[in-house]
Parts: sequence; C-alpha cells; structure tokens
Amino acid sequence: MEKTTTKSKGGAQHMAEEYSREAVFEILGQEVPDKEMQRAESYADRKLERATEMQPEDTATYRSGWYRVLLVADLVKQLAFQDFTLALCELRNYEPKGGIQTNANT
Repeated sequence: MEKTTTKSKGGAQHMAEEYSREAVFEILGQEVPDKEMQRAESYADRKLERATEMQPEDTATYRSGWYRVLLVADLVKQLAFQDFTLALCELRNYEPKGGIQTNANT
C-alpha cells in the first residue's frame, strides 16, 4: 500500500509503506533500467544491514519501505554520477599527448 503526501508546489512525493520500484521511479521522475535498479537495491541492502548493526535502536526506520525507496532513489543518482565520472577518467587516459586541441586554443 502507498500513501501520497503533497509537500510543495513541485507535486506529490510518494511515501511507500512497502518498497516498490514504481515509487523510486516517481521520485526520480523516470524509469531506470533493471540492471541499474538491481545494483542500487543491492547496495542499499548492504547499507541498511550496516546501519542496523551500528544503530539497532533505529531498525524500524531502516527496514521501512519508505526509507528504502528514498535510499535506492538516492543511490541510483549516486551510482550514475560515479559511472559518469569513471568514464570521464577513462576518456582522459586516451587523450592525445598535450591535451585536446580546440578552436579556442588556436
């Protein structure tokens, strides 16, 4: 079951009582490929396990669906940025000696 609460003019923010990918997609404003979702969900589960070990008094929060929805949505963005940054670093490894020349340099 999901309940919707409106927080601002920006629209509705879903607070899922149970985890669902649809709630994650709504927060992100788009669907995410299955491979990226599995990666973010796996990472989220590891983070939640560790958080539960470190702060057992907050287990109810960590295990709630809405918390996992927010965490997975955040991790999808973080992992996409990480992949982008690593791709830029790899591209830089193939940069010609002396750098890339542009019209601005001539």
